[in-house]
Amino acid sequence: MKYISFVVPCYNSEAYMENCIESLLIGGEDVEIIIIDDGSKDKTGKIADKYQKKYPKIVKAIHQENGGHGAGIMTGLSVATGKYFKVVDSDDWVDKKAYKTLLKKIKKIDSDLIIMNYVYTYTDGRINQTISFKNVFKENEEMTWDEMKKFKPTQYLSLHSLMYKKSVLDASSMDLPKHTFYEDNLFIYIPFVNTKTIYYMDLDFYRYFIGREDQSVQEPQLIKRSSHQVLVTKLVCNKYDLDEVKSKKLRKMMYRECVFCMTIGTIFSRLAMNEEGEKQYKELWESIKENNPKLYKRLIFSKAGACAIPGKFGRFIAIKGYRFAHSLVKFN
Repeated sequence: MKYISFVVPCYNSEAYMENCIESLLIGGEDVEIIIIDDGSKDKTGKIADKYQKKYPKIVKAIHQENGGHGAGIMTGLSVATGKYFKVVDSDDWVDKKAYKTLLKKIKKIDSDLIIMNYVYTYTDGRINQTISFKNVFKENEEMTWDEMKKFKPTQYLSLHSLMYKKSVLDASSMDLPKHTFYEDNLFIYIPFVNTKTIYYMDLDFYRYFIGREDQSVQEPQLIKRSSHQVLVTKLVCNKYDLDEVKSKKLRKMMYRECVFCMTIGTIFSRLAMNEEGEKQYKELWESIKENNPKLYKRLIFSKAGACAIPGKFGRFIAIKGYRFAHSLVKFN
């Protein structure tokens, strides 16, 4: 039995993908590693084939036309056979000690969602930053959304912290858009309503690499690709009527995710400092107003709404707020 399906979407990843794959091989035949060569133009495909040949019972190499990160995840999901499903980006890796602990425990767990910590790993001399959730969730004990405690302002569940049961993802009927960055927000958000039980381990499992100039989380790329964030934000915020979510605490957390996405979509549209950016963020808000008016009425009075004040003064406030937040939390 495969307890975990690790999916590694790769595009021109020859310089760093082997470090990622080697960190996952520790799982042996209890896991499968699905490497998605997303139309790479370098040696990514050959490296994937090399690992499949060397570890045929562990590694699957899949080659496809370029469709983007989301397409890679969807391909991986379609062929995965593991009980749990975990995405690991090709420039990241997992901690050896935490991984061994996870493998021991996972054979006795049947929760819909496993949550672990992740670590920002910088290349510019900054001290690594661990995002832990032990103040929110009970440790080593199955629980429900109604039992979780409050998140700190800097705490958000991310792709790096979550490992869904594959059956939960299948039940969510997720279809991530192709050629779109930041679609991980959808991957996180959509399965929430099908998740009934959670299991948190206080393990610094995922190592999130920050340092490449072309990374999608770097500010110039966020501005350049702000239209991608806007598209994803529309899909997130228009997906559910939150009033129909039964768990009060889950409903509150999902609203918080909507505020986060709206804030990011608004700010990075406005950081472009041009008419196109101003038009883009206004269209985002109009979309929510038209398709999810109840959510819109709440969002307009949130911190996301404060970032959407029209005109030059409103843009000034939004950008100043972002700069201040970035000075407190180095998230890119």
